[in-house]
Amino acid sequence: MAVSDDGLVAHLRAALSPQRFPVRREAEVEGGAGDGRDAISFYDHYWPARSVLAISTARVAGGDVDAALRATGLRQLLRAVVATTLSAGQALEALAARVDTAGLDIGLLVLDVVSGKVSYAARGKAAVTISGRTNERAMVSGDIAWLAAGDIDSPGKAAASSEGIAGLIRDGIDRSRSGAACALLFKTPGRLAQETIFSIGNSHGDIQVAAEKVRRFLEMHGVVEEDVTRIDVALDEILTNAVNYGFEDGEAHEILLSLSIAADRLAIEVQDDGRPFDPLGIPEPDLDADLESRQIGGLGMHFVRTLLDRVSYSRRNGWNVLSLEKQLAGRTDRAS
Repeated sequence: MAVSDDGLVAHLRAALSPQRFPVRREAEVEGGAGDGRDAISFYDHYWPARSVLAISTARVAGGDVDAALRATGLRQLLRAVVATTLSAGQALEALAARVDTAGLDIGLLVLDVVSGKVSYAARGKAAVTISGRTNERAMVSGDIAWLAAGDIDSPGKAAASSEGIAGLIRDGIDRSRSGAACALLFKTPGRLAQETIFSIGNSHGDIQVAAEKVRRFLEMHGVVEEDVTRIDVALDEILTNAVNYGFEDGEAHEILLSLSIAADRLAIEVQDDGRPFDPLGIPEPDLDADLESRQIGGLGMHFVRTLLDRVSYSRRNGWNVLSLEKQLAGRTDRAS
């Protein structure tokens, strides 16, 4: 059966949509794109560096396969140049030097979530504002950044202060003919010291990748081997549960891990955008029963509870969030 151009364009439009922004203490992000027939619009959010968040909106003229492919390539190229420069203005200049920007509307914001330092820029029919202001070099708690590309107007300071950012996006998309919008609420500055954040895919091979990254982080901060082993076993069980039971659509997904150490206490959050799944709801095993009559399942999470000091689950903004805590037995003199 022949594949239609309309089908390809629809698939590429869907592929341009990022996964939902995970639950974060520093920032909240919402975005959307209007489905104009004469343009391909998209928004994006990503972490080009450890404490740096980038968000972008874009509209590419044309509604055919060529325009959809151009939009897909532009998104990947923009991610690459942002990772190189960590400056919105320099990133758009680098983009313009490498591709034809005719018919392209694009807005970009790059924020350091620890310091609040921000840069932003726009080309074509696009705009970036922060809580209704322009020419800001830093964001403070409560500020809202608004990015729009295409026919979507800025909501202005009054609207931004009276509505949640999800409502702002819905209203903006509903009023426009085509375009993309993204809003970022800066909630509180993050911490950089003794903290790491990274993401992996939802495959079994990615579990080993996560284990290696977690071990490097713990060893870098002098966590003793006994604790490293306990944490490795617990995370392996948790990530295996997420990969095995959390995703039913067969698509690639992101699992986000954040680790921080304060006062010899390790805090870990594991977040995924799979179906609602509470591993703590798995019944506790009957350890007194013989092997033949013992109920299958539950033993792994029993070990997790034993190895860690606190485990809790919540479902927030479409994400499963598993919060873990472990009081560290001690750290070597490599700890900072």
